[in-house]
Amino acid sequence: MAHRRPWRCYSSWNRRPYQHKRSSNHRREYARGGSQSKIQRYWGGAKNVPWKDWDLVVGLKVDKQVQISSNALEAIRITVNGALQKKLGRTNYRFRVRSKPFQKYRENRMLAFAGADRVQSGMRNSFGRSTGVCARVRAGSIICEIGTHIRNLPLVRDRLRIASMKVPCSCSIVIIKYKSEELLKKSGLMPYDAKKRELIPLYELASA
Repeated sequence: MAHRRPWRCYSSWNRRPYQHKRSSNHRREYARGGSQSKIQRYWGGAKNVPWKDWDLVVGLKVDKQVQISSNALEAIRITVNGALQKKLGRTNYRFRVRSKPFQKYRENRMLAFAGADRVQSGMRNSFGRSTGVCARVRAGSIICEIGTHIRNLPLVRDRLRIASMKVPCSCSIVIIKYKSEELLKKSGLMPYDAKKRELIPLYELASA
C-alpha cells in the first residue's frame, strides 16, 4: 500500500487554483475526482447561545499563508471538541471551525515496482490527479474559535495549544471578543482586531 506524501508538498500556495483559472463560474465539477472532505461537522457545544453571551471568545490564528488539509481540520475538531464536551459539558462552551476545505490538491503518483519505468511516463505528464481537499487560509486568519467562561480558560487554552500542532505553520492563541476589560486583563492572552488583519504581512506571495 502506498504511503501518503508529506504535507509539506502542499502546504504553501501563491496563486489562484487551477479550476478557477479555467472555468468562468469556478464550479468544482471542473476538477473531477479525489476523495471527499474528512470533516463534516464544523460546530460543537451550545450552538444556540450567542457569542456575545460568553465571557471570552478565544481563537486560533495562523501566522503564515498555508493550505490545511481536511484531515488536519478534522483532527483539530476532535482534539478540541472531544475534550471540552467530556470535561465541561455540552452547555458550557461553543465551538466552531471557520476554515472550509474547498480546494482540491493533486498528486502525480509514480509506480514503485520492478519495470515501472517501462509502463509510466514519469514527469512528462505530471499534472496528476485529485487526491483530496484542503482549505486555503491567509496569514492572520482564524481557523477555529471557542466561546467559554473565564473559569474554563486554562483548559481551552491547553486544547488550542494541542490543536496548533495539527497546523503546518506557527499559530497564536488570541482573544476575539470579551465582555469587559477586567476579563481581558485576567486572561493574559493577546487581543485580536479583525479590522487590522490587512496590516499582517502575507508570506510567500509571488513577487511582481
